[in-house]
Amino acid sequence: MKFFAMNSDEAAKALANRDLTIAVFGMGKMGLPIAVTFLEAGYSVVGVDINKELVDLLNQGVASVTGEPGVEEGIRKAFNEKKFFATLSTEEALVSADIIVIIIPIIVDDNKQPKLEPLTNLMEEIGKHLIKGQLIIQETTLPIGTTERVLKPILEEKSGLICGEDFGLGFSPERTYSGRVIADIITNYQKIVGGVDTQSTERIALFYETFVEKGVIKMSSATTAEAVKVFKGVYRDLNIAIANELARIAEKIDVNFYEVRDAVNSEPAGNILMPGAGVGGHCIPVYPHFLLQNIRDLGIDSEFIVSGRKVNADMPQHVVEKINEELLKINTDLEKSKIVLLGLAYRGNVKEHRYSPTIDIIKNLKNTNANVWLHDPLYTKEELRTIIDVKTEEDLQLILKEADCVVLLADHSAYKSITLQEIDSLTNSPYIFLDTRNIVTEKSTENRKIVKIGM
Repeated sequence: MKFFAMNSDEAAKALANRDLTIAVFGMGKMGLPIAVTFLEAGYSVVGVDINKELVDLLNQGVASVTGEPGVEEGIRKAFNEKKFFATLSTEEALVSADIIVIIIPIIVDDNKQPKLEPLTNLMEEIGKHLIKGQLIIQETTLPIGTTERVLKPILEEKSGLICGEDFGLGFSPERTYSGRVIADIITNYQKIVGGVDTQSTERIALFYETFVEKGVIKMSSATTAEAVKVFKGVYRDLNIAIANELARIAEKIDVNFYEVRDAVNSEPAGNILMPGAGVGGHCIPVYPHFLLQNIRDLGIDSEFIVSGRKVNADMPQHVVEKINEELLKINTDLEKSKIVLLGLAYRGNVKEHRYSPTIDIIKNLKNTNANVWLHDPLYTKEELRTIIDVKTEEDLQLILKEADCVVLLADHSAYKSITLQEIDSLTNSPYIFLDTRNIVTEKSTENRKIVKIGM
């Protein structure tokens, strides 16, 4: 008997004995660490992905995700103990699964509309092979209302089963950051859970309570649970936009943004964030468009959310304009200059470049015919060239030679260990050092001009 069909005593016993199998769909940067979290909790796991090479590696006990604490050893251990295997087949995964967890990315298209087809196609496939008594948990962040209004009907139609009676369905957003996924789930945060019915909510909560140390927050519905993650992303995007807008204003009125920020934040009501070159990653640049789609469907709009998203999307171009402005002060311009960008990744020490502002900065700089070079210690030269057509070398000293402008875009540990004196000895004189991460504390010199967003 599958988990959702068990009575309370049977469910409690199955959880206590860890006598359940979890099928995790999506073995990427979030899905694989989440699967390892379930393994560490004592459950058996089936990993499902459409990438054959990835599945083959996992079936050799080799993790496809590196740099995520606990993942590589967790997969190796579970594979050796026969607690884990991977498959391309939805049908094979569902035969043994009691709980089905979905964590595949939803992106937006060129028109900023959410692309739900990968998820709806997967739901059709799951529906065809769904077994009575299974519990389905969406962890993929979704436009609000998707679980109940879009996914539930697909599952019912394809399976011939009734949601809430024959199978469970709910939403529980991942609340994690790359580089600490397992710790975030187990120790750092409460788990948000919301089912399309009371029974689904209760069963999802019971499952997560067996290993989430801070417990769960039960929401009134799956739709409300979806709103938690989307609202948080929009809130974050808008607060970053406020910081970026104030920083750009500070530049125009000739005040030091960081001096002002420190003073404002010295009282409890002040919490101005750091400005930067833009917003990257799977989440913050995407989720506002989920909410905008929701409200467009209702015939309303939000100029505030649209404006905030535009501020952040415009920051890469602002960086280019700032580079040009500063180069003109040392009697050169973009066309005659060698520009070195440090960091493709959108966040320090995380090998992830989706929606990275660096990509837009490169495109905008190349439109000016600037001599653009890119370096990132997390990527090989071949990887960088595959991602974007740009000059690159793995030897940082070689790239920095005769640079007119160096732009720090990712606060990797490898960059923090380099002194500006080392850079001074390689670059042209004078040169511009644009620190978009506010990590440099050294001062400008006769041969080096330190510039920051907001100064």
